[in-house]
Formats: sequence, structure tokens, C-alpha cells
Amino acid sequence: MATTTSASLCDEDSDFVVDFFDTFDNDELGEVWAITEGNELGQLRDTWGTSDNVVVEDGKLELWSRREESHGYSFTSAALTTKDNRSWRPPFKACVKAQLPGSGVDGQMDGIWPAHWLMPQNQSCWPDLGEIDIMEQIDGQKEIYGTYHWNPNSTACSNHHDQAQSFVDVSDALNTYHEYGVHVEANYIDFYVDNKKVGRVDSSTVGDKLETHPQLDPTTAWYMILNTAVSNKTVWGEPVNDNTAFPVV
Repeated sequence: MATTTSASLCDEDSDFVVDFFDTFDNDELGEVWAITEGNELGQLRDTWGTSDNVVVEDGKLELWSRREESHGYSFTSAALTTKDNRSWRPPFKACVKAQLPGSGVDGQMDGIWPAHWLMPQNQSCWPDLGEIDIMEQIDGQKEIYGTYHWNPNSTACSNHHDQAQSFVDVSDALNTYHEYGVHVEANYIDFYVDNKKVGRVDSSTVGDKLETHPQLDPTTAWYMILNTAVSNKTVWGEPVNDNTAFPVV
């Protein structure tokens, strides 16, 4: 995964070797990444994904979102994944160094939902084998969320989920690069910002709204998704509106 050149959660050590590292230095995506073309609800929400919004230059990957009509949608955005190309089984660490979109002006990022996350390679129905959100941010806010989702009952493909979540304020997330990471073991998931642990989910995690303890599958292989979703519904945070400032990158 793309990591910072300073001390990183994903630096090689006696227990871990670097399996994949992308600094986007070649001004084009490597073969590990696949761009999501069209609409994939979990990655893009109420927008159309297009390769035109994926830009690699000067050692940076940029995911653009625009207010423009395309295929019946009022917005376009971008998402890319390593699905079918690269995935990882516990134990592993995954890190992304990113500067998040936003102007710092209240209301200008309403409906904008960047995320770095992991999904099961053999996923048939969400969230039967779980979902690991390394980093989520909504509406340009300084709160950064790390979340694990799972199916709390024995009914497959129920589209019903529990979640355990940690969050931390990163006051300069909009104008400074930070590393967001996870350490995934067979029986726990730790969430990190700049190599500092900010939360843990394990089988003993409790919460007022949890129907079950987190269910972790040690055999699941996980692939990575990087995306910026645009939401015009109140799913989480504010919907996109006339005050949302496009383009977003």
C-alpha cells in the first residue's frame, strides 16, 4: 500500500515484509489498480465513476469529483480497487497516505465522502464477511472514522449489519498529508493515524447499540478500495447541495 517515507505503520520489520507499495511516480496507474467505471453504490453513491476523474502525476494520485451530467447522474467521481489483482489475509497491515478534500468552509463539502477501505475478495453479500474502513471522512469535517462492519445474525445476504467505530480529530486533514492505517490480525483490528493507534475492534468489543460482538474471520482475504463518494441523500452527514463547492479533489 502507499505509505509515508517517514516512520510508518507499514514499514518492514521482523514480523512483516512489504508486499505492495505504490508511490504513483510513473504518472500512470500500475496494473494492480482497476478503475470503477459506472455506478457502484458502495464506492460512489449518487454519482457516475469515470477514469477521467483519476489523475496520476508528480507522485500523487488525485480522485476528482465534479458537478456534471453523466448517464442520468448529476455528478461524476472516482474510485479504484485492487480486487482480483491483490488481496491480503491476516495478519497484515495496510496504510494510505492522503490529503483529504475540503476547503475548511462550513457547507462547501456537504455530501462529499472520501474513504480508504477493505472488502473481502470473495464477498457475495454485504456484510457477511465484514468490511474494514481504514479512513472515512464526511462533509469536509476534521473527524476521521475507522470502522468494522459485520453481519450480526446467521441469515446470509440479510443486508443487516452491526458496526464498531473509532474516530479521532485530525485538525489539518484538509491541507496536510497524513497516514491512515490498520493492523489486521485474526482476532482484532487496530486503527492508526500517523502510526499512532486510535482504536481497536476485537471479539470482546461492546457498545450500547451492538446486537452481537464483532465477528472476525481469520481466513478472509481483503482487497483495497480508494474512492470519493458523492451522496445526495442523508445516509451519513449532509446531502450534496447547491453550496457544495465543485470540483472536489
